[in-house]
Amino acid sequence: MNLFERLNPHRRFFLLAFDTILAGIVFLLSYFIIGEGHIQAAQFHVLWGGCLVMVLVRFIVFASSNLDRGIMRYASIEDLKAIFRAVSTGTLFAYGIFFLFHLLKWIPYHDEFIAQTQTLKFVLAVDYVFNVLFIGGSRFLVRAFRSYQPTANPDLTRVLIVGAGDSGESILREIHFNPRSNYEVVGLLDDDPAKQHKQIHGVLVLGTTNDLASVFETYDVDQVFIAIPKATPELIRRIVDQCREYQVTFRKLPGVRQMIDGRVTVSQLKEVQLEDLLGREPVQLDLPSIGRFITDRVVVITGAAGSIGSELCRQVLSFDPEQLICLDHSENGLYALMQEFHGRSDTRRIEPVVGSITDKERMRWVFDTFKPTVIFHAAAHKHVPMMERNRSEAVYNNIYGTRVLVELADEYRVDKFVMISTDKAVNPTSTMGVCKRVAELIVRDRNRRSSTQFMTVRFGNVLGSAGSVVPLFKRQIADGGPITITHPDIERYFMTIYEAVQLVIQAAAMGEGGEIFVLEMGTPMKIIDLARNLITLSGLQQGVDIDIEIVGLRPGEKMTEELWVTDEDLIPTDHRKINVAVPSAESFNGDLLLHIDNLLGHVNQVSNDSLVDLLREIVPSYSPVKGDNKRF
Repeated sequence: MNLFERLNPHRRFFLLAFDTILAGIVFLLSYFIIGEGHIQAAQFHVLWGGCLVMVLVRFIVFASSNLDRGIMRYASIEDLKAIFRAVSTGTLFAYGIFFLFHLLKWIPYHDEFIAQTQTLKFVLAVDYVFNVLFIGGSRFLVRAFRSYQPTANPDLTRVLIVGAGDSGESILREIHFNPRSNYEVVGLLDDDPAKQHKQIHGVLVLGTTNDLASVFETYDVDQVFIAIPKATPELIRRIVDQCREYQVTFRKLPGVRQMIDGRVTVSQLKEVQLEDLLGREPVQLDLPSIGRFITDRVVVITGAAGSIGSELCRQVLSFDPEQLICLDHSENGLYALMQEFHGRSDTRRIEPVVGSITDKERMRWVFDTFKPTVIFHAAAHKHVPMMERNRSEAVYNNIYGTRVLVELADEYRVDKFVMISTDKAVNPTSTMGVCKRVAELIVRDRNRRSSTQFMTVRFGNVLGSAGSVVPLFKRQIADGGPITITHPDIERYFMTIYEAVQLVIQAAAMGEGGEIFVLEMGTPMKIIDLARNLITLSGLQQGVDIDIEIVGLRPGEKMTEELWVTDEDLIPTDHRKINVAVPSAESFNGDLLLHIDNLLGHVNQVSNDSLVDLLREIVPSYSPVKGDNKRF
């Protein structure tokens, strides 16, 4: 145990005593300086009396100002401001006391020294300056001493900080002044020309992010800290690629949204996630319009235990609905969701309901019991190869289940009905996709003859959703590989679940009925690039630690996805990330409902191939992809 640790329990007492004794010494020193070292014997009663007054005043002011509460090794500008305030207050009080002594003639005016120095004005001025310098200096001296670390310690992790702004400075300061830090900063990088070759806390800005490779070659860098909260995905990808090439690990600060209090610490640094490389900008929501259609309303969310449904539950709750009905056929899924919400102050608003959307009587009970005003319909069978094997179940759940909800929503005069659709419904090649396209048609058809506002929100893949490629790839990486890719050129649109649900709710607030909203999905990403990024983020190397294997397309799988069909025009809305797909010509025909009735009437009576023909009667653009039937 070092000296600091032994004294720590009594540190406040020692610090106050130190400051008070230092104040007395400073007063005596100031007196001698003003007197040029010549103090007559008759003046000593003034000297010691003044010193006693000053010590008492400083003690009272320092104690009341809580200067003893500061942690010296973390001394900052705020501590220096507190010292200025305390010293200024003490000096003013002391001057007042000395002035009173003069009035009472306790300090004689005829004293030669006092006359020369115009009483104690000069002494107090010098005393004020020295107190600020010595007390403040003692704090920063301890901080410098406590932060000293031998640079030759081989056990330290050598860190390069990318970003020499406020965040980078905060990280650097914490590393420097934390005696238990296991890091040594070799330098900083920043793309601001004004910061080049400058120093922060004695550490040099070595160049820009374009110099990353040369810094790796010159310095022995173990880890990179990306200290730029607003770093673009392109910048992060470039840094990650360089780190991957030189086998340097990397971490980054979270985005601005996660750093609520604005403070930056080493503990906030996290592993770079796939979302950081995606290139999605934060969504700006029209909160008042969302609040108007959710706040104090009864909201039903179908498929509430799924990836999209559960995130809908989380975000809808933030808008204070009167009641949230979480509907799902999965008992285990609903149980997990309720466990997540356990302990929240608004749990009383949440009602879990186990039931299938294909059970019309159960759904009628839900409408009768809760009288919903808003419905988000996220329940669906969505696994493409699985539904190729089970076409009748896809038709029954995704088409019949949707029709049940649509008819009940119309009957019970629900205000808004929002169906979650997919880009796989556009020019479909899979049973799942064509069933979602038929569901879109059912929703839009009912809107034409109902007081309920029926609408659809269509978007592409969401990262990390159940059954998507990301969890599959992560499992394959955990198992040691290989990662299986259906085709080297296959690509998909991706967005985060959080962003997708934000935009679904925003579109629902904007909708007036009949719209098919299409979310702006950005640039499609090749699945093989997604796999390579996951390998890198796992700290592995393709071809060394894990392989990528091309295995061929699966049943119903497209090479590329589309977001609107050929007979639709994409019209922008007031929100730049939300568009509306408007049919360029009327696509309804009088036989639509008859075809759907015929399909549902034969759903369990015909073969898979016959179902394809029945579905094609409703969606002529449906063109199944055979693929490898042995793979899922």
